[in-house]
Amino acid sequence: MKKTGLLFIRLFKSPAKWLGVDYEQLEILLITKLTIDFRNPPSGFQSMGNRKNTFSMQLFMYVVFGSLFGAAAFSIKDLTLGLTIFYSAVLVSLMMTLISEFTSVLFDHRENSIVLPRPISNRTLLMYRLIHIQFYMATIAIALSLTGAVIIIFKYTVLAAFIFLITGFLGTWIALVLTTFFYLLLSKLVNGSRFKDIISYAQIIMVVIVFGGYQIMPSLMSDAALDNLELHISWWTYFFPPAWLAVIVKTFCFPDPSVSFIVLAILGIVVPVASAFILIKYISAGFGNVLSESSAETTASQKENNLKAGFLSRLSSLFCITKYEEAGWNITMSTIKRDRKFKQAVYPNFGILLVLAFMLLKPDLTDPLASLKGINEFNKYVFLMILGFSVNNAILQLPYTDTIEAKWIYNALPFKSHGDILTGAIKAILTKFLLPTYLFILVPVILIWGLPVVTPVLLSLLGNIFLVLVIVAFQESSLPFTRLREMQQKGMNSLQSIFSMILLFCIAGGLYLTRLLPIWISIIICCMIAFFNIILFRKIRNKEFRFA
Repeated sequence: MKKTGLLFIRLFKSPAKWLGVDYEQLEILLITKLTIDFRNPPSGFQSMGNRKNTFSMQLFMYVVFGSLFGAAAFSIKDLTLGLTIFYSAVLVSLMMTLISEFTSVLFDHRENSIVLPRPISNRTLLMYRLIHIQFYMATIAIALSLTGAVIIIFKYTVLAAFIFLITGFLGTWIALVLTTFFYLLLSKLVNGSRFKDIISYAQIIMVVIVFGGYQIMPSLMSDAALDNLELHISWWTYFFPPAWLAVIVKTFCFPDPSVSFIVLAILGIVVPVASAFILIKYISAGFGNVLSESSAETTASQKENNLKAGFLSRLSSLFCITKYEEAGWNITMSTIKRDRKFKQAVYPNFGILLVLAFMLLKPDLTDPLASLKGINEFNKYVFLMILGFSVNNAILQLPYTDTIEAKWIYNALPFKSHGDILTGAIKAILTKFLLPTYLFILVPVILIWGLPVVTPVLLSLLGNIFLVLVIVAFQESSLPFTRLREMQQKGMNSLQSIFSMILLFCIAGGLYLTRLLPIWISIIICCMIAFFNIILFRKIRNKEFRFA
């Protein structure tokens, strides 16, 4: 993989020099970073014994999802429309991965003490970060596009398949450059010390706009552009990157000299290049300052901290059964409140939840209350489960930190079982993210669906807790904040979230079946799930942990 990375790096030699980047410095930085990335075996599949094959397993999962995208897109007769739908799905997947997992890589300040004092220009530093991210994003894009490329080879030509893969690469660059462009503009509009504070909220907005926009766009297409499953060039296609990429591939399959197709194909090539030129040449100024300023942490007033500490202390005494669990609770609460990278990785998922809720409920805006009352029963139960799914990502981020020096305290603790620390941390995450979500929606869903919905809400809450505990109990876990973030396998969270989502739908299906049962049986099921959760908490408390 490292050799592939070196080949990938050298593809940027001429563009880098053209943009005023010091290529020799760029290559040294990237080789060093990739060496660090691949020096330690990934940790995600340790419990399954497949440590060396983790990245391959991730790519295999992306190939599977790419096959589903391709099967749906290429079943449409109109190639342009099918490719537009395919690229839409791929770009959404890439944008979600980029925003949720790789933003912290772009603004990583752990290298500041080594890199910033050196005579490295802002252009070189920004280009280094972009190519590092692009290496992973491009690999994911190829995995998503692989099945589509095979279909194009059999239906059209090998050249068209090659162009298809190249356009996938262009799509990742469009997503990366536009996202970075937005972040750097934001850094110029606000003070550097506040940049990291508001970027998490900006990510949520971006997720809603990008993910939600791709859900609304098909409605616009059906009203204005679809006629017997054919995509007609309309005004919106000139602002829609998947249409640009689709036209490029279509041109190599069926050459079309029309002005509209030529303009769209030019946009698909010129926009990524021009965006990179503007970003590196002009917007990169001060990127080093953004890194140095964003590394400074700000603290809240002492009075506010005391008030919050008192409230959280009362909650910890309510939910925690030992003083060691309370210690894990307090460590977690205080850390996630000030850890901006934790917020960057977790908070955008709440924006995704808003869009998923809209997709599942599909309210009629002319009469939303009536449409929500008549919602499909299965969608109702999936909606209740998805509400709490964001807590899963918070649990995945729990072991990681930028400062692991303090983990020596776990060795110094005067007891052998460290599982109480982890269960206390899990309870803190559940209380901070999961419980408020269900309390917030309880009254609205009762008003819309009536009192009988209280039992499904309770079942979905217990089901989400069960989902979290199963994942933690049956894989090799770490204590809170004992692993460096740079050891986190790129894209690993997406893979684990996929498995969690499958289990989530299974639980939602079980909840759906409970509607056929009397209410007293549903209450018994609630008690049984609560009992299983207690057993899983006990299993986690008895786990052994290593402190290398």
